[in-house]
Amino acid sequence: MVKKSHTEKTVGPWAKQKLDALQRYLEAYMLVMKNQRFRLFYVDAFAGAGIVRVREGSSADKARPENALIPEAFTEEDREQLVEYIAGSPLRALRLERQFDHYRFVELDSKRAGDLKVLGTQFPNCDVKVHEGEANERVQFIASHFNDLNWRGVAFLDPYGAHLHWATLEALAATGKFDVVINFPLGMTINRLIKRDQVIPENWQAQLDMCFGCQNWRDVAFKTETDLLGEVRRKRDDAAEYLLNLYVRRLADLFGNVATPSLVRNTRGAPLYYLIWASSNPRGKKIANHILGLGEKVVLPERHPSVTPDVRGTQP
Repeated sequence: MVKKSHTEKTVGPWAKQKLDALQRYLEAYMLVMKNQRFRLFYVDAFAGAGIVRVREGSSADKARPENALIPEAFTEEDREQLVEYIAGSPLRALRLERQFDHYRFVELDSKRAGDLKVLGTQFPNCDVKVHEGEANERVQFIASHFNDLNWRGVAFLDPYGAHLHWATLEALAATGKFDVVINFPLGMTINRLIKRDQVIPENWQAQLDMCFGCQNWRDVAFKTETDLLGEVRRKRDDAAEYLLNLYVRRLADLFGNVATPSLVRNTRGAPLYYLIWASSNPRGKKIANHILGLGEKVVLPERHPSVTPDVRGTQP
């Protein structure tokens, strides 16, 4: 399986769909908050780069983003090839017409973290802080200090794999003040970690336990069938649908409000990940449903009657 590293400096063409949806939501959020007296925070976990390169051979819109800043580190050859670059999530958030009061970017890679600090200096009217380190630890730290009644925020959670921990979502939900936009990499990573032969390395199982916040993904992804050899446990052909349903239902239990997931596919049409909005504030759900619905909307079943475990799960 090909893995995407947190140090990789390119994105696939499908990333533009994800980033455009995020930008539209942030614009709508700021419009709603225009006449409110809250201090507004934008938290970007797994922040990546301010400007990212679309991998060669893609069919993405490669036009240079309007008002994009050109890092001084770019060579002359890079500048000539700017049509191959798009604005990443940090830059899109910073260049909103109405900006957040505070920006918190979390990035594990020291080089990228340094680039984000430089990017922040180009917006002197914004309070920009870059947290270098593991995203879950840093976001949980931010959430634990998010205790002012006058604060509200949006957290963009865009992991490179199954690296977003459920404990991080619990910490954000506990504040009662965050809207979250999650990139749930079901097709790209999570479903691939769950092997059909059930021989799943222990570290992968632990990672999935932390991702779902429970161990029920095992019961959801596999089913027991009877054949000539007796009872056999096999992975479901539609395991991805069951896993998505589990995750969304647990989010609904946690936050109270979840928008319909939006599916993002690669250039060959294979499903990669889902954009999911969740919040304790029901007023944002209609907006999120509209914006995320501009992509490929997913219709979830009311329930899967063949899956008996409580989808809320138990802590591993």
